[in-house]
Amino acid sequence: MKRLISVLMAIVLLLICPSCTKKGSGKSISYPLSASPSTLDPQYAGELNAQIIINNTFEGLVRFDPDGKIIPGIAKEWSISPDGKTYTFTLQEGTEWFCPTVLKSEFGSDFYKRFSSEKVTAHDFVFAFQRAVLPETKSPNAHRLFVIENASEVYSGSYSENLLGVTAPDDHTLIIKLTEKCDDFLERLTESVFMPCNEDFFNAMNGRYGLSNRHILCNGPFYISSWDPETSLTVKRNSYYAGKQEVMPASVVFSFDPNKSSVSQKLSAGGATAALLPPDYPIPENCVSVKKSENSVFGFIFNCSDPVLSLASVRIALCKAIDRSLFSETETAQLQNGFVPKSCLVGTDSYRSKVGAQTLCIEQNLDESQKLWKESLNQLGKDTVSLTVLCPEWLDTPVRQQLQIWQKTLGISLGITVENKTPEEIEECVASGNYQIALSGIESPYDNAADFLASFSDGGVFRFSSVGYQNAVSSLLSAESYDGIITGCFNAENFILQNAIMFPLYSRSSNFVVYNEADGIYLIGAENSVSFIGAKRYD
Repeated sequence: MKRLISVLMAIVLLLICPSCTKKGSGKSISYPLSASPSTLDPQYAGELNAQIIINNTFEGLVRFDPDGKIIPGIAKEWSISPDGKTYTFTLQEGTEWFCPTVLKSEFGSDFYKRFSSEKVTAHDFVFAFQRAVLPETKSPNAHRLFVIENASEVYSGSYSENLLGVTAPDDHTLIIKLTEKCDDFLERLTESVFMPCNEDFFNAMNGRYGLSNRHILCNGPFYISSWDPETSLTVKRNSYYAGKQEVMPASVVFSFDPNKSSVSQKLSAGGATAALLPPDYPIPENCVSVKKSENSVFGFIFNCSDPVLSLASVRIALCKAIDRSLFSETETAQLQNGFVPKSCLVGTDSYRSKVGAQTLCIEQNLDESQKLWKESLNQLGKDTVSLTVLCPEWLDTPVRQQLQIWQKTLGISLGITVENKTPEEIEECVASGNYQIALSGIESPYDNAADFLASFSDGGVFRFSSVGYQNAVSSLLSAESYDGIITGCFNAENFILQNAIMFPLYSRSSNFVVYNEADGIYLIGAENSVSFIGAKRYD
């Protein structure tokens, strides 16, 4: 009855006061994603596409405002102990889960009636955090909770989840105990893995939680209205949202389009309202760049599954003959030794600034290159090898000059050719593994250095298999102290560099662009996600 009265009152207000609505609000917003998420379970989802949707359909304890400041979410207030290790949150009363009406047909009216009026409580956060660190959940972001007392022990299976340092004395009080002070803990709480989860609803889904719009409860500014994994996902304004910010758009349509050229065309025509474009793509007509993100490193990428390039000494020999000065005038971006992009943080600090000149890139040494190459050929049992370098046309001249250095240094035993392709074609080849050496960019969907490095545990686009790297990442993700995380990131990055898995050249920036007849859309938080709460269109 309460919901019916609320809807009727909203309709009456719109009818008697049409001028009360803010200019540009109430319209649908469109945003392209590269693919449909595989799941929208906040504790299990690891893809950026999923996190963008989760951050708009769920409300955590806190959230970011448009200026990047932490503001209340479900928690109306909080306190931090003098030693910085205990957080006590007081939750808003009366906030509800949004239960989709389609649940009636699948689970019955009684089920729908219960969950359509179910309140969000502190116990939902306790259950969510426990789920995230249970080993059987296999959460890709479980390490973000390891700063919580006993979290790593629960994850390893040595402790029960009930010993996790998160408790709910009552429905509206949540206490979180940390192993040590964590300066960016409030920022972490905005991430998808920290979103609440209703235990009874989760269990009732019987393994289907987050797999469709019929099997999920939302408590954020939007709810999931429809989801076709082949074409698009639509979220609509949640009229029961209890957050501090006013929800402006009536809906947001996430279209699934992996073709970035197509996305640029849609932006120019107003068919897409905003998008994050890679560095190689110009800002489309009728759009403005809202923010640059130095989230990309461009360089030589080696396919470690190739029969020749799988041998580390081959890759190292090639890298020891690279003349970086050939590439110093090709872009305005500065040369960079590191593999981790400048946008990546440890805590609230820039990882690149912290490690500085300590990053060890392979230096040019033609004598060592020649020696390693001969040893590699003997190990391969070959007299000659043939390699192809995929290269964007704008780098053709310096790359051909580099090829001359390789051939002069390594002799007739190396047959190497250049194949010009568009940046998008090269990205497709790298993604599919159809390449040997490619000049391309590696973009980080994360603002967190540890998450970026961990994303290559399975080899990633480089297709390398290394127990050594997996151990380095495991050590990184189990680190709880700030210094331990810095050291872990440095060791993992150094493994990539010293094994010549990638030879970095440039730091580059992606552009977050918005159609010029829209505003109020902004990047948020450690997951490089996007907020649509205040989005407006004026056309």
